[in-house]
Amino acid sequence: MTMTKTQAHWRRVALSGWLGLALCGGVVVARAVTSEVRAPSRRLSPEERELLGRMAAEAEPHWRRRSMHSFPGDHWSQDDDFGASERGWVMNEARRRDVPVTDVFDAIDTELRASSPVTAPRKATASPCKPRPFYD
Repeated sequence: MTMTKTQAHWRRVALSGWLGLALCGGVVVARAVTSEVRAPSRRLSPEERELLGRMAAEAEPHWRRRSMHSFPGDHWSQDDDFGASERGWVMNEARRRDVPVTDVFDAIDTELRASSPVTAPRKATASPCKPRPFYD
């Protein structure tokens, strides 16, 4: 049984696609193996943890108000937007102080749990992931 010109053409196309995929995969693996992960040079001191916790607590009402203004009546989106604001602040502080991001999140968590009981609008829990039933 011989192949037609069309079958031979598509076989070459498929083979070149697989070779391209293998080449890209090889580049990705090579980059991952040779990349350097720079560890933060230090950790937060207890005083810095307390300071960052207070700073985040002071900024939280602003983040919540902005989220409520951006997403009136949509509590899930408000929580999501608040989380994005908090994450951005944490990333900037960690980068600025050259400390792990987890140290900054831990400072916020410690301050939040130390100010017991946690009253609204503050929350000590994460919102569940609930995708919207429809999208406009």
